[in-house]
Amino acid sequence: MRFGLPVRILAAAAFLVLALVGVVLREDLARAKGQEVRLELAGYDPRSLLQGHYVQFRLSHSFPPGTRCPAGADGITLDPKGWVALKREGDHHAPAGAAKTRAEAQRLGDVVARGTLTCLGSFTTTSRPGLPDVHTPEVLNVSLDLGVDRIHLDQATAEAVQREMMRQPRGQPAGYAVLSIGRDGKARVKGLIVGARRVDLDWF
Repeated sequence: MRFGLPVRILAAAAFLVLALVGVVLREDLARAKGQEVRLELAGYDPRSLLQGHYVQFRLSHSFPPGTRCPAGADGITLDPKGWVALKREGDHHAPAGAAKTRAEAQRLGDVVARGTLTCLGSFTTTSRPGLPDVHTPEVLNVSLDLGVDRIHLDQATAEAVQREMMRQPRGQPAGYAVLSIGRDGKARVKGLIVGARRVDLDWF
């Protein structure tokens, strides 16, 4: 039995819709089963899409003056297939180091995720007669690339979050990204925390 072109088009469209729904459901399941971590946010950029809005952000952690770069992030970006180690600091996590293998990263922190660390900082040099120069790290910032940089929100929520982030005191994190780290090491976005406000991923 042969089907007409319209029927075949509808069947193909239905298959694609089901496949997309399946992907979303699998991602939601993986997100729910992963370990939740909270990482500092730096930067906020609400942008309009054809459907809905999203918040674009950067993951960046600031360390106090005199702090040295975490292990494996000495001013360089590791291989994109590397692993980032995270350690708990109170109610959030901070980068503890990076390594090329999962086993090496697990020795550095509590949670490991696929990604890279880039250490950004400046150094002052102190010269001592007859002795080697001393290089002291100044204010240190570590940028994290875990493969996530945005969250879908409705326009009203995105604008409200933006206003709240702009009110955060200078020198304080703009907010926190709530991520789920799966068994596969993949980071998935769950939500954002700004001040006392938490907003969660909105697919639709």
